Amino acid sequence: MFFNKNNNKIFYSLLNIRVIKNNKNGDRSIKFFATIPECPRPGMLDRFISLINYDKAMKLHEIVDNKHRELGPIYKDQIGSVSAYFVNSPEDYRKIFKNEGPTPMHFLPEAWLIYNKSKKCSRGLLFMDGEEWLHFRRIINKLLLHPYDAKIITANACQNAAVKLTEELKKNLLVQDKWIIPELENRLYKWSIDVMMASLLGSAWNKYRDSIGDKEADKLAKNLHEIFILTARLSLLPIKYIVKFNFPVWKKFVRVMDEILEIVTTLMPKMINLKGDGLLWMMINEGMTEKDATRIVTDLILAAGDTTAFSTQWALFLLASHPDVQNKFAEISSNIELKNTIKDSYIKGIIKESFRLYPTAPFLTRILPEDCSIAGHVVPRGELIIMSLYSSGRDPNNFVEPNEFMPERWIRNSKGNYDCVMNPFATIPFALGVRSCIGKKLAETQIIMTLSEIVKNFNMDCLNKQNVKLKLHMISVPSESIKLQLTKRINSIYNE
Repeated sequence: MFFNKNNNKIFYSLLNIRVIKNNKNGDRSIKFFATIPECPRPGMLDRFISLINYDKAMKLHEIVDNKHRELGPIYKDQIGSVSAYFVNSPEDYRKIFKNEGPTPMHFLPEAWLIYNKSKKCSRGLLFMDGEEWLHFRRIINKLLLHPYDAKIITANACQNAAVKLTEELKKNLLVQDKWIIPELENRLYKWSIDVMMASLLGSAWNKYRDSIGDKEADKLAKNLHEIFILTARLSLLPIKYIVKFNFPVWKKFVRVMDEILEIVTTLMPKMINLKGDGLLWMMINEGMTEKDATRIVTDLILAAGDTTAFSTQWALFLLASHPDVQNKFAEISSNIELKNTIKDSYIKGIIKESFRLYPTAPFLTRILPEDCSIAGHVVPRGELIIMSLYSSGRDPNNFVEPNEFMPERWIRNSKGNYDCVMNPFATIPFALGVRSCIGKKLAETQIIMTLSEIVKNFNMDCLNKQNVKLKLHMISVPSESIKLQLTKRINSIYNE
């Protein structure tokens, strides 16, 4: 009598058992799992402290890493109003992506969802789920991830933007021997927007660029950065109360998001009317309506502007702090065409190391459609899983000398293996699976070509490398502005 359907649930719960369904044949088996370590839930006092202690939020990557060292590869915790399972095992990363289903679900900041609902906004790929997401993702996959189409869209846009940025930097060394780049962050934002616009419009961008003007580009760059800072702050707060009582931080968030969407939606009709040969026109040729194209493009700009700018900034920081790597990079770049730099193993290793040490997104998220065994535990379906890339990327179990910048670790030996990498899946900056980063090829091409142009022409030195640390504003950003000093590189094409 005890083992009826309802009592079985109680019995399994008491013994810490969970029934796992085999996805292939539907068989069910009983497995024993230890209790997942769980951090104490924050009380009202803790939530009040989070209102005034934003410094803690900016060090979340370090807090999570320390908790993994204490509690193991999986633990449960609550951040703000969100409860999640934190995982830092590369083997389990692969398992999570393997079990994500055909239309994966990920976490979105509640502030963004509330904003969209209040404004009745229909947004792009980042906000889509299910069949709608799958439909549009297939279209963009063909254009941004297919080798032929991706090469057409990205190569010229990235090369032109890289040369343009380098030429602007050269002008400042015509009258002085050394120059510290002012507002490096803002320059890289504008450069990133330039690449995205060139990718969208193709050859038409050269004619259209001047009509936007620096003022509009500056405003968009500033707002893109601001929205991530505000989102990070709101993620720690009881968002429903913040919205209900219209706190200043919420009012500012709404104003900044309004301005971003207004700028992009105002530009879109002009861009469509140009009928260029870039990504935008290809999307429309694939049958996408102008309204849907606007949704997709808005979020491409929102996602790419911030992430690529900071990824490049971290790479510049590492190169400027390691002159031996910088000089080798310059030598390689000087002896091959710019378009071929994206194929070089050592240069690719520089980018991989930069993403490993300073992952733009230090946390990846998934919500699985079925119960899943992770690190010897069961995570129930529908629960938020957060993958701790910062932690796994600096784990000595995954990398020899994990805190050292060693691009050569990514060059395969004669047996086809890496000498200083025990588990390459410990660093997956663009995620894996069908919902991996749609802009991966564009971002890598953009960053590599720009770095190649810069190191060919300049020696770089970071004047405050001892002070710069990683902090979180939803993505990884420097704790203070990087002071990058340039001097002319001897024997470069700059001096010819």
